[in-house]
Order: sequence, then C-alpha cells, then structure tokens
Amino acid sequence: MSLKYYYLIMSQKEMIQNQVLEEILRERATYYFAKQKSLDFWVTLSPLFLDNLNLHEKILKTNFYKQQKSSISSTSDFDFYSALISLDKDFINWIQLRLGYFEDISNQSNEKNRTNYISDGIYGSFHLNELDQVSPLESNDNFINPEIILNKYKKILNISYSYKDKTKSN
Repeated sequence: MSLKYYYLIMSQKEMIQNQVLEEILRERATYYFAKQKSLDFWVTLSPLFLDNLNLHEKILKTNFYKQQKSSISSTSDFDFYSALISLDKDFINWIQLRLGYFEDISNQSNEKNRTNYISDGIYGSFHLNELDQVSPLESNDNFINPEIILNKYKKILNISYSYKDKTKSN
C-alpha cells in the first residue's frame, strides 16, 4: 500500500508564531475529535523527510530559502524548517491560499524568472510505500530555533521583572 503525503514547508518561527495557522489547526483538530475522525494532518519541526527525499538542493534554489535563510538555517545545516503534512491535498491547497504564496518544489523551472516575489514557503508531495523505513513524521527534536525559546523566556522575564518593580514601589 502506498500513501501520498502533501506538505508545506515554512520556517519554524513562522509556523509556530503564525496565529492564523494555529487557529486553523486547532479548529480542524477540534472538528475531527468531535466527529471521531482520525487525524490526517501533522506538524513537525526539523522534518527528516527533507533529507530522505534529497530536497535540500532544490530548496536552496527557492526564493523562500533566499528570503528566509537566517530563520531556517543554523551554522551547520538546514535545521529550522517546519512542515505541515497531510494526506488531504485539498487541505494543503486551502492552507496555502490562507497563508500566502508557496513555491512548488517539484516545478522550479517556472519559478526562475520570478525573483521579485515574497515566498512564505514551499510545498510538494511524495509517496510513502510500506517498504520505506522512515516515517514522514520523524523529526530531529534537537533542532528548535533558539529565537522561539528566547522569545518565550523574554516574556516570562518581563512579567517577572514587572511584578518585582511593582512590589518594590509599594
């Protein structure tokens, strides 16, 4: 049996901090649970299928990479990608329309002359056969963009220091 997966690739920062995407995914998950339907979409950080499908060379040629390089690559590799993966092609297409412009990773020949547009990410699809040994949902959990964590702690520290300042003045 072969399953076809559809995906959107974005920077981790954009995926996690995009409130529109967060709301869409939360509403869809709630709907699925209410209907007792099994989930057919997943979010992964630093997805390993990019390596397994040898997509890095193609990604380097995209406007997405050129525009988001500092958000998606660390000093050693392409660590700070995130992926929305689904078995539902229509869902991925609908998300693209809601979020912005995504480049088709499989059709880069049409993109070469369009270097002045802003790209929010890339999309594509692949088949996964039962014989394949790597799940498309596997990720490298050690690679989370430090700016995401830093922003979380900055908020906590600001609240803490604001509270201390208020208690000192009283």
